[in-house]
Amino acid sequence: MQEHAERFEGLAEAYALYRPDYPARAFRELLPLSTSDRALAVDVGAGPGTSTRPMRAALPASWLVTAVEPGRDMRRVLARSFREDPRVQVTDGTAEALPLPRGSAGLVVACSAFHCFDAQGFFAEARRVTAPGGVLALLRNRMVPTPLSEEIMAHVTRAARQAGALWDISGHREPTVRELSSVEGFKTARSRTYRWSETRDRRGVVDFYLTRSSVWSLVRRVGLGPVMRDLEEICARHIEKDTAAPLEWETTVKWTQRR
Repeated sequence: MQEHAERFEGLAEAYALYRPDYPARAFRELLPLSTSDRALAVDVGAGPGTSTRPMRAALPASWLVTAVEPGRDMRRVLARSFREDPRVQVTDGTAEALPLPRGSAGLVVACSAFHCFDAQGFFAEARRVTAPGGVLALLRNRMVPTPLSEEIMAHVTRAARQAGALWDISGHREPTVRELSSVEGFKTARSRTYRWSETRDRRGVVDFYLTRSSVWSLVRRVGLGPVMRDLEEICARHIEKDTAAPLEWETTVKWTQRR
């Protein structure tokens, strides 16, 4: 996980500003699924807090949160966000070596950072850290495809291939519900999807895409100016000037309970 964390160095401030949070409802509805008496939630690969914020908001005041993040830049912004909340502890660590005692957590959550993990290493650590009856959950935000998003990603993929900036994540895909069900020490997995929406103007869409690691890899190869210019031109074809376009999102939650 550490090697992937370095790809996001320098992106933390933008990530915190322009990445969408996860719906608090998704975390709130995980709580009754845990039958453990451990009131500790762990956010693995917490980034700058886009998942920690709604999770903290969804948890009862009696719960504590440990936000684990290996990236120095991300961890700096994360710690700043929760410096006045004693119930949130920000700590350096990776998904494959969680800095927590055995059986200490009632809820272990990994959001979109999962594709950066070594899956088997993470599941072994989740098995060790999650208390019997506790819940392991994977969450992912996915933008519902639109002509705008499809044109942007087609352009980015084409430009990245030409610049030699494609990032192969085929070995780090998110597990299916069936695969999650087969993880040793856990019960049959389930899933649920939440749909929600937001609006963004042209610049808001550009700023969001500039937080994606695939786009930032391209920026590092060809420079920020050309990438921004291309994204702005695409947005201008789909969003009227001085207006905002609706963006539809799906948040998928996959969860399983510790035996």
